[in-house]
Amino acid sequence: MERSEIVAKLYHLVSAINRHDLDELVSHFHEDYESIQPVHPERSFCGRDRVRENWEWVFQRFSDFRAQVIDFAVRDCTVWTEWTWQGTAPDGAHVVVRGVMILTVDGDLFRHGKLYLEPVRG
Repeated sequence: MERSEIVAKLYHLVSAINRHDLDELVSHFHEDYESIQPVHPERSFCGRDRVRENWEWVFQRFSDFRAQVIDFAVRDCTVWTEWTWQGTAPDGAHVVVRGVMILTVDGDLFRHGKLYLEPVRG
């Protein structure tokens, strides 16, 4: 996949997230997608179905959830991304999460991800 195609794929993913389009969001991930969270290994998982479950929970809990890619770099089939996620929790608290995701593309789908995302503390 060319660099420009990977960048376009990234921004299609962001768009699907911000529109809360669960079906489109999930369509960007490989059936055997592997999510590795080195700082919180208990959160790691495999499978597109789990991607759906996780994002469905986010959209239900944070009706105004928004994602923004702050910066990115592409090397081969890997895109290094810096993100800000934010939304309002059911209790009214404004939640901001920032960090890095390293995503590998296989064919035209995200196949692996390493997530280093943490809540911003006040």
